Amino acid sequence: MPRTIALTYLAFGAIWIFFTDRLLARMDIGAAMMLQIQTYKGWLYVLVSAVLLYLLLRRQQQRDQASMAALLQSQEKVRRMNADLEQRVAERTLQLATANNELESFAYAVSHDLRAPLRSMSGFSQILRDSAPAGLDEKSLHYLQRIQEASERMSSLIDDLLGLSRISRSELVRGPVSLSRIAQEAAAAIRERHPERDVRLQIAPDMNVDADARLLRIALENLLSNAWKYTARTPAPQVIVGVQEEESGATYFVRDNGIGFDMAYADKLFVPFQRLHADSEFPGTGIGLVTVQRILARHGGRIWAQAEPGQGATFYFTLGS
Repeated sequence: MPRTIALTYLAFGAIWIFFTDRLLARMDIGAAMMLQIQTYKGWLYVLVSAVLLYLLLRRQQQRDQASMAALLQSQEKVRRMNADLEQRVAERTLQLATANNELESFAYAVSHDLRAPLRSMSGFSQILRDSAPAGLDEKSLHYLQRIQEASERMSSLIDDLLGLSRISRSELVRGPVSLSRIAQEAAAAIRERHPERDVRLQIAPDMNVDADARLLRIALENLLSNAWKYTARTPAPQVIVGVQEEESGATYFVRDNGIGFDMAYADKLFVPFQRLHADSEFPGTGIGLVTVQRILARHGGRIWAQAEPGQGATFYFTLGS
């Protein structure tokens, strides 16, 4: 707009001088009168140009006021929309938190209450097997064995669910810890449970992280237990715990040379009770990797896997910041 005003003022001045000078040139006026007329012409030019500038500036002011009013109206609308969105998000967050707490409390209560009848089932089936008369057929003994095994598996499942519930409810206490040392401790505990297995273990040194040491131990023990389990049929089982530096930060991994799996079914890995192998081949409850994912999510990290059938598997994970 300033450029338009300047050009308009310049054009008006040029036109005024051109036409008034030509008009005066055609008139037979004396020098004294010509000087007086030129003075009047100058004052008239100043007056007309002042009016013109006023009109132009007034128009610009009105446009600015209209633009400012529209801008303020838009800002107020955006502010109201943001306030409404924040309120909805807060309400939704509260609803989700309440629902999660209720679900976790329900899972904890149900799992805890199921323990007693399962212990009874397992105990009574064992008593029936031990006190069965000599003439009891093999089929009946087999059924009793199946009942006991099913109750024990259900008990293990409940233990895993309780563990998952405790992880979700427990306070996260982060601090500087050695992932290398925690991996060694977790591997030592697994070796004690499986003394018959000779697994070559390689753990990268000096892997220091900021994490909850207790929860990180649970995550690594689950990952290493899986590696131990799925290398059971490998002639020379090997498990590697390491780290690789990337632009986004450190990515840790647990790699094994076990049975592996088809990546087409990788979406089932972190779904509760979903397993890629039959329980008769590799026993489990389908809660371990869900537990690991929950722990890493609480740290602001994530977990994913890469594998090939018969070529082992690698589970990558991050711990956030």
